Amino acid sequence: MHPTTISLHQLFHGPVEARQHLAKELYQKYGAAMLLDENLCEDIEQLKEFALLLSRHMAELGMGEQCSRCAAGIGGGCCSLYMAGETDSIQMLMNMLAGVTVRQVRSDGVECCYLEDRGCLFTVKPIFCLNYNCKTILASISPENSRELERFSGKLLGKQYEVEQKLLKFIKTMKNM
Repeated sequence: MHPTTISLHQLFHGPVEARQHLAKELYQKYGAAMLLDENLCEDIEQLKEFALLLSRHMAELGMGEQCSRCAAGIGGGCCSLYMAGETDSIQMLMNMLAGVTVRQVRSDGVECCYLEDRGCLFTVKPIFCLNYNCKTILASISPENSRELERFSGKLLGKQYEVEQKLLKFIKTMKNM
């Protein structure tokens, strides 16, 4: 793989397996250099911190188990196989940099292939997943918890966007080396 052959289309579109493969290639080739970048490491740590705050709040609300049960139902719910298509190579790369082993945990053709029994395996979740809460979730939590969920999601989304831009710039810079 040579950086000049990477297109934005490849990073964000195409089969899930191809995006996962590209993320792993990028991590193998550039992960060590990325993790030597002090600013990027600080951003990854902050990303993990924001993700942990969101994850704890979601756990307090029982969302992981609730979403997994829903996904196992007819149509797959919000965490259906279709949602695996919302993942992209940069989001997977961020997870790898954060220490997550990116792998498909199921292949039942119904649920998202990244959905474990207790919820999503990703620390850095797809943007759609962070932006959406179904009626069932919203009906089961208080308005205060809903606002907290939005606040934690918003902080994580903002940091994800920032790190995504830095990673894209890093990859582009590698073309010139």
